[in-house]
Amino acid sequence: MPSTVALWSVRFINPAARFLCRTLTLCLLSLTTVAQEPEASTESSAADNEASSSSSSSEAPLYSSRDIRDKSLLAKEIKDEALWLETEHGKILALYRPTEAKKTFGVLVLFHAAEDPQLWPPILENLRANLPRYGWETLAISLPHKYPATIPERPSSSSISVPASSAGDPTTSEAPEATSSSSSASSSNAASSSVARELFITAYVNAAFNFLNEHNQLNVVVLTDNSSVHQILQTLTPQIKGNKPGTTTIDGPLQALIITNLQPQESITKSNLEAIFNTEQLPVFDIFFAPDTIEQLKNRDLHRAIAMRKKISDYQQLLIDNQPKLTETDRQSYLLGRVRGFMKQKASGTEQTNRNATDAPPSQ
Repeated sequence: MPSTVALWSVRFINPAARFLCRTLTLCLLSLTTVAQEPEASTESSAADNEASSSSSSSEAPLYSSRDIRDKSLLAKEIKDEALWLETEHGKILALYRPTEAKKTFGVLVLFHAAEDPQLWPPILENLRANLPRYGWETLAISLPHKYPATIPERPSSSSISVPASSAGDPTTSEAPEATSSSSSASSSNAASSSVARELFITAYVNAAFNFLNEHNQLNVVVLTDNSSVHQILQTLTPQIKGNKPGTTTIDGPLQALIITNLQPQESITKSNLEAIFNTEQLPVFDIFFAPDTIEQLKNRDLHRAIAMRKKISDYQQLLIDNQPKLTETDRQSYLLGRVRGFMKQKASGTEQTNRNATDAPPSQ
């Protein structure tokens, strides 16, 4: 009898155990599959992202730089005035306004170191926008800054961990050396950028006057700020010739010069002033905009003294120390009237004709 019971237990209990084992195995396999599915989906999404990023990086960018992008967007907004000029360093954006009067007296070329046209001072924008109503076309070109924008350095972990009390500790003598090396590097960068800026300004000036020559616009007045006037005249002064008997304009690329002293922190040096005032027959309108300080009064006296010593025949100096805020639509501004009056007296006339295009003498 016992043997019979044992046989019954083996025969009937073992199949039940096998069924339970199989059931548990299937459950474990299903759980493992569910756990592995997110990893597979994550890996596939990462692969898709890598493929999309590689395909997007292989595409060429719309603009070569952020500066070109900004100027291209600006040109689209003012497409009636935007003008792209070719230079040896690439295209530059100029703003050109043709005359809005029956008679054209000439063109005012505005150079200013604002980098972007939309950042121009309101006084220059007022002249650029309103002079065409009175027979003077305007061509405005932004020049590179005299000093590049400085990017602050991120402090290192070592400089942050050093306490303030250890500033005079001899063991921390490496910090001043690092500072001096960084300052010398920044000064060398400023020097190299200054050289590059002169090359850019020469290219910009040549591009502007090539455009004017192609359109037979030779009765030109140049307006520039005090930080750029020396570099601009280095290109234009060698082309100026003396007056001929019986003529009222000089034989050169420009008929008059307007200096806007908008950047008092960059006063013109004595040597540069002597080079600027080196042409006796070139009329000069020297404008100062801030209330007189001791420093500005010295600069104004220096400008006048060198102009007189160089025997400039037509030198005028103007101080605008208290002028209401200008807007583009202000067609009766004091500055606009004074600039118009100066150009009418010193450079006004019918538009000169390009001598290379015709044999007729230029009309005066």
